[in-house]
This record gives sequence, C-alpha cells and structure tokens, in this order.
Amino acid sequence: MSKRVFLASKRAVVSYAPDPETGTLRAWLAPGGTGNVVAEQAGYLDVAWIVSADSDADHRAALENPEGMRIELPSGRGVRLHQLRHDRETFRVVQDFFTAELMWAGNNYGWDRWTRPSFGAETRAAWERFGEFTEDFAGELLRRSEGEPDPVFLVHDYQLVRVPERLRAKRPDAPILLFVHIPWPSADYWRILPKRMRTGVLEGMLAADVIGFFAARWSANFLACVADLFPDAEVDTAAGTVRRGGHVTRVCTQPLGYSPETLHRRDARLPGGIAEWAGDRPLVVHSGRTDPIKNAERAVRAFVSAVEEHERLRGTRMLVRMNPNRLYVEANDAYRRRVEAAVAEANVVLGADTVRTHCDNDVGHTFGCFERADLLVFNSTVDGQNLSVFEAPLVNGRDADVVLSEMAGAAEILGPVCRTVNPFDLAEQAEAIAAGLLADPAERAEAARRRRETARPWTLEAWVTAQLASLGVA
Repeated sequence: MSKRVFLASKRAVVSYAPDPETGTLRAWLAPGGTGNVVAEQAGYLDVAWIVSADSDADHRAALENPEGMRIELPSGRGVRLHQLRHDRETFRVVQDFFTAELMWAGNNYGWDRWTRPSFGAETRAAWERFGEFTEDFAGELLRRSEGEPDPVFLVHDYQLVRVPERLRAKRPDAPILLFVHIPWPSADYWRILPKRMRTGVLEGMLAADVIGFFAARWSANFLACVADLFPDAEVDTAAGTVRRGGHVTRVCTQPLGYSPETLHRRDARLPGGIAEWAGDRPLVVHSGRTDPIKNAERAVRAFVSAVEEHERLRGTRMLVRMNPNRLYVEANDAYRRRVEAAVAEANVVLGADTVRTHCDNDVGHTFGCFERADLLVFNSTVDGQNLSVFEAPLVNGRDADVVLSEMAGAAEILGPVCRTVNPFDLAEQAEAIAAGLLADPAERAEAARRRRETARPWTLEAWVTAQLASLGVA
C-alpha cells in the first residue's frame, strides 16, 4: 500500500510502571479490550499507534521517549507507541465521567431512566473538556501526517468520535475510518443525551468516510439515530449510507473474532488451585470484565436453578473468571460485589465451594479456563462483540458447549452454533446450561466442530483488510 496509515485510539495495551528491581520504566501488558485489538492492528500494519498517557509513569515514559516506545505484543508483533500527554484535569474528566458515566452507560443501556441519568452543569463542563481531549488527538494526528501527501486515518472507538470532524476540516481529501467497538443504542435511547451532545457526537462521526461497527444491529441503530435527529440527512438504510452537507458516509459492519498469532502463542494455565478444586467434575466457566454488562450475577443464579432441577448435575463446578476493569467506576465495583454475593448465596444452596470467583488480568489464566471448561457462558446484557466467544471454542479441548447472549454482537455470527439466550431470562439460561452439560457426547463433539469452523474465518488480518478495503486503499 502506497499511502501511509495513521492509527489512534484512547486506550493503550500497556501501562508503564517502574521495574521493582531496577527502577527503570517498564511496559506492563494488560489483557483484552480495545487496546489489545488496536495494538495488534498496528503491529500487523507496521504503523505507529497514538494513545493517551494515563498514569504518572505513562507521562514520564512519554517525556523520556518523545519518538515513542517499542513494545512487543502477545502475538509477537512489535509496535511503536506514542502517548499523548493531556491536561491532567481534562483527562480525569474524560476518563472518569464523560466516557464512564455518559458515553459508556448511554451506549450500553446503563440507565433505567426512572432514577438515572440527570444532566446538569457537570455534564456541560465535561462536554467542553471532551472537546479539548478531541483536539489533542486530532492535532497529534495532523502533526504527524503533515508531510504526507496522501495520509489515511484509522480512528478507533467511542472516545474519539469527534476526531473525524477535526481531521476533515484540515485534510478534506484524506480517507478517514472511524471504528466504534461498543454497541450503538436505539434512536429513542440515544435521545436521552443532552441535545448538544447527541447531535455533536453524530456530526463528529459523520465527517468520516466510513464508520465501522462489529454487528449489523449496531449499524442499523446508528443509521436510525441519524435519521431521527437530522431531517436534512439522506439516510439509505439498505445501502448503509448517509448523505449530508455534500459528504457521503458509509456505515459498515466489519466483524472481528480473534488474532491467530495470539492464540498460537498463548501461555494457557489454570489459576492456582483451580485444577484441584475442579478435579474431574464438569466445569462451567463464565468469563468477562468487572463490568455490569457481563452479567455474571444472573449466570450464577441460572446455574443454581439448573443444578437444583437436574440431579445429574450435582457436583458440577462453576468458575466466574473476572478481569478487574475500571473498579474506580462505582457501577463496576458494585457489580463485582453483587457477583461475589451471588456466589456466596449459591454455595449456601449447592454446598460450600461449588462456585468460585477468580479475578486477575493474567491472559494466560483466561485461556487456561477456556481450555478446561465443559460449558462456557457469555450472557452479556449487551456487548459490542465479545471476542472471547470466538477465542474460547478455538482453544477448548473438551467439546465445551457455549451459552451466548442474543444481545452480544458475536451472536450475529456464532448464534446459530451456540445456545443463544435472552440475557434477562433466568429460566431460559438455566435450561441452556442444563442442556449444554447433559448433551450426548457425539452431539457435543459435532457442535464444537461447527463452532470452530464458523469462528475460524474471522481473523484480525481479515478485519484489518476489510477496514482498508472499505476506504478503497487496501
């Protein structure tokens, strides 16, 4: 490809901290999430990657390495990381309030509308800070591409939704793709946001040439929001296009499943004590971040119902595998506590130590649990995609069945080869858990084979190629 690609996302795959022995700064990898996906994309394209500096150590690393730091990814690919040093208060407001309390909650249906949300002066101030944050990213992308006659901009995730508008103003002919990694809500739900914010976000996004989502459901919802709020826009739902103010934006569904290199190089191992605890009993694994959308509390309650209903399931173990994520957010910390309470209640009903939680960010532990599971439960209340649903069947060695929420983006591809459930229906989830554990071995083996075949084509490389092809620069 002759054109040079410039790639940006807010969240990095690493955080910096002093090495305990030497005191020198070291990059510490974190598993999962947008950061890892975009990092692998940067490595595959062999381009630099612009992200936000977060901690004091991140700021120090950025100062000490003005040309970026080279890091090695779980796949073995290398990438050069450039960290943006935002104003500390701007970053705090964007990180702790604007993204967590507004955008994340709004896009993931996190408000009940009876008691939350209420928007006041804090929201308006956060919107202004978000503008400053956007200018930081747009300015850095423009600065780094200044000498390039034909730059290509790949802008990733919901924290950067206003960046395309700033890029378009300065580089009107440059191809720009914005990819949103989280769900997009219905038009009625999007209207909950203050007018300035709900229209400002859409205007920022529509400056891109292509807007990508993981699932057709999210693409359709976005187009409905545009049609609802902009009477002057020509929205062609069938073609997935928006024409407004002389500019045409294509809205594309571009699914992603997994990184083959990451799976190939995985260091899978069970957390300490889990092998002995599970023994040769059937093991149900629920996996996800400490985030309310991951819905582990309902999974535990459904598991209890399944075991109580079926005598043959007595002795089955369940492990709730959690990755600690943004526990400074009240909703996330409260979710973790609710899950722990549900586990304690389950053990009162089913017997001590029948259900356990394990919480750390060791990706090797996650893969170890995927390999050992006899049933995997991904019952998110909503999910942009959920790559674990693709990864787990590809590494599992026990023909584990999969219970999958119909509200996960992954369900559009893997739903036909999983036991899809309503994430709010405990009875349906209990039935699916029992059916998956009690299925005939030959039936399980055939279903597992079909899941692997269905998941296998959706590689990181194919996803990156689809992004570039949609811009006409592949």
